[in-house]
Amino acid sequence: MSSLDFADPGSDRPLPAFFAGRRRFRNAFAFLVLGLSLLGGTAATAAGGAQAAPLDLNRASAEELEALPGIGPVKAAAILAVRDAQGGFASFDELEEVRGVGPALVEKLRPLVVLGDRKPASRPKPASKPATPR
Repeated sequence: MSSLDFADPGSDRPLPAFFAGRRRFRNAFAFLVLGLSLLGGTAATAAGGAQAAPLDLNRASAEELEALPGIGPVKAAAILAVRDAQGGFASFDELEEVRGVGPALVEKLRPLVVLGDRKPASRPKPASKPATPR
């Protein structure tokens, strides 16, 4: 047999040194990839776990809404527009009135958000009186 013959995986014959070195390199690379993927998964879990408390839809900013799955800048702006027009959301069903938000997205968001107290409908603030010197 020549040195280029591959050893049978079930045999006790060692591989030529050339292939044994490549095997060590391949194993080291596999462990490196596995370690990085586990580290990345841990970092992603930590980042996702940073928002432990559910988000209050009646108080959330556009940036907070965009962090939710399925919500981009356009949907976040639409949610804020409907929320401001109605004075807040009283039920999850009202969220479906937002353009682009359907029952499937509402069900996906349900465990991630809560509906806190409704804010009063936005009204213009009265002009403040100028301070009078004493």
